[in-house]
Order: sequence, then structure tokens, then C-alpha cells
Amino acid sequence: MKGRDSNDNRNGETVNEVLDVHPSLLECQAQKCRKSIHDRFFLKAMGKYYHEDCLKCDLCDCRLGEVDCHLYTKYGQKYCKLDYLRLFGPRGVCAACQREIKAYEMVMNTTPSHVYHLECFKCSDCEKPFCVGEKYHLRGSKIICEDHKLLPFPISVRPSD
Repeated sequence: MKGRDSNDNRNGETVNEVLDVHPSLLECQAQKCRKSIHDRFFLKAMGKYYHEDCLKCDLCDCRLGEVDCHLYTKYGQKYCKLDYLRLFGPRGVCAACQREIKAYEMVMNTTPSHVYHLECFKCSDCEKPFCVGEKYHLRGSKIICEDHKLLPFPISVRPSD
């Protein structure tokens, strides 16, 4: 996205842009607007100019001119981060429940090959959820808490006497 006086280059650094036309001659390229841009600030994305309120995600219609909002493009469409990741982001499988992990979901990684849904990141023996910074141990793809790390077998499959 670009503003009237500055835009982002590939490194995220601000650079100046000089317009070759007077700003009052610019027309907003949003499908629902197409009005002249007389605002003090405006945005440039995909080589087109927009009012700040008119640059929106083509799927969910959220504003892309907000601070800390990112514009993603593919096939000539504009997307917010969530919609872009949902459509084109990498996916995986939870090591605990074997269900799909969608690209936009928060996860816990123990190793590159062991990724878990947040709700699945708990002790395999007692199902106690882990807090941030709490120690855990891996036994294969099973997560074990400190209380159960010394047990040779998980409680649920411990041999009976």
C-alpha cells in the first residue's frame, strides 16, 4: 500500500513518490466509489489510488488502510492477512488429534514435524493444559507434564498387577 507522500518498498522502508498528476485529478479505483480524491491522504495499491476508507479486502470487506493492516494480492484480488492465509497459506495436521490445522490458526510447535492446536497442547496422561513457559517433555508425539515424565508408561495404558 502506498500513501500520497510515501510508500513501502520490498524491504518495508519508506520511500518518497512524486505524482505525475495533481492529486485532485485522481479517481478512486474502488468499484463502489469511482469518485475524485480530494482527501489530504490517500492510498496506492496495485498501481491504483484509493480513498483511505475505500481500500478493502475483496472477500470480507475489512479496511486495508488501517494501521498495522497488510495488503496481500493474488490473481488481481486484494486480501487481508486472515483471508489470504485461509485461502493460500500452508496447512498442517495436529500431532495430537490428527485434524487439519488451518493456516491462520495459532499453534504450538515442539519440533518442525510436531505441531499442535492450542487446545490439544496438553499432557497426554492427565490432560492438564500447559501455561506459557511451563516445562513439558516429548515421548514420541505425546506431550508429557513434569508430574508424569518419570512414569514409564502413560497412565491410560499402564500394565495392571
